[in-house]
Amino acid sequence: MEVKAECIPCLVDVRCREVIKVLDDSSEACKVCIEIIQRFSELIKETRHTTKIATELYRLVRRRLGVDPYRGEKKEANKWALEVLSKALEVIDESDDPFERFNIAVKLSLIGNAIDLGVSGYTFNLSGLDSAFQSIKLDIDDVATAYKLAKKVSTILYVCDNAGEIVLDRLLIREFKKLGAEVIVAVRSEPYQNDATMEDAEESGITDDVDEVIAVGDCTYIAPEVLSKDALEIFKNAELIVLKGMANYENLENLQRIRKKGYLLLLRAKCNPIAKSLEVDRGGYVAKLV
Repeated sequence: MEVKAECIPCLVDVRCREVIKVLDDSSEACKVCIEIIQRFSELIKETRHTTKIATELYRLVRRRLGVDPYRGEKKEANKWALEVLSKALEVIDESDDPFERFNIAVKLSLIGNAIDLGVSGYTFNLSGLDSAFQSIKLDIDDVATAYKLAKKVSTILYVCDNAGEIVLDRLLIREFKKLGAEVIVAVRSEPYQNDATMEDAEESGITDDVDEVIAVGDCTYIAPEVLSKDALEIFKNAELIVLKGMANYENLENLQRIRKKGYLLLLRAKCNPIAKSLEVDRGGYVAKLV
């Protein structure tokens, strides 16, 4: 996705907040924040792709800080999601209708996408997410069509987004498995913001639910040129690819260089540029087949 005017302060603000979280309001923090601004000025001349810029700026932050600034929050998000998992399973198991179970699982996985620490000006409260289980409505609802497609396919690639959210992704993956599909999950190989890594995959229990877990790099930028040969083959051959979250949606044009269609986008539109591109209100939930 191409950088919009509103993306510019967001890209810089999120990275500077990470620095201040670790270094406080110190002279070193100021130095690194200035370096972030300078690096952004260089990157915007090289590319207008949001996730590519975000990736390079985060790599700079990690080099300067030497730590994962989101480690504590990711642990908290996983803990909360694991605590509500049994309740969520009960909600699904109340229905004997396969489509209704699938529909509920999609919505619960979307509730998980509300857990995001990487969007400037966006906040959430873990305790407040419990009530959303009962009230969530989709602004784009392709769930019925996605269900029909899921019944026909034999392989699904599920590209995860955030820690915490990955726990609730298990609910939808369970329904995919019941429909007979082999499910491969993709996570980050190294920490990037609060995105799910291999460590989060193990902590969440999702490794017990799927056929394979693969790592697709240390960055939010996914494109043919950055994927390993094996990962690229999986993207080519999976009959359905589930893309969770805004960043994976922002990568859609890149991924369409691998294959044009067969994507299920599951996300909450947490910022204006994303909401406008999808023609939904900010904060709206989306289940869209492409």
